[in-house]
Formats: sequence, C-alpha cells, structure tokens
Amino acid sequence: MKKDIHPKYEVCKVACACGNSFETRSTIGDIKVAVCNACHPFYTGKKGGRVVEAGRLEKFRQKYAGVDYGQRKASE
Repeated sequence: MKKDIHPKYEVCKVACACGNSFETRSTIGDIKVAVCNACHPFYTGKKGGRVVEAGRLEKFRQKYAGVDYGQRKASE
C-alpha cells in the first residue's frame, strides 16, 4: 500500500434525532442521522410518525379508484 494517500479510519460518534447515540468507525467525523435502529418502525415494530404519508396514500387511492390502466379483469 502507498503511504499517506488513505484517509484516517477513526472512531466516530453517530447521533440520532431521537436522542440515541453510539460509536462506530468511519473516515469522516461525527455523524448525525434522522432515523436509527432505536426509532425506525421496522426495528421497533411500532407504526408511528408516518401519518402524513398515510393521508397522501389514501388521497391517491381515492383519486385513481376507478382507473384500470388497461389491465384485464380476473374473470376474463
């Protein structure tokens, strides 16, 4: 390996918006994230914080409820 061309791989602190923090190693300094494994719905098993998107999805479904996009029906 060539000397002095690789970035330093040091210990850094990752801080989440929920208040959780942990240490890992990275070539950059401290990292701030919006979602981590302590607050993500997939890992916690809770449905929360996605109310706005649920409203958008319901609005989309109501808008395009009668459109079949040229697909065949199951009875055909």
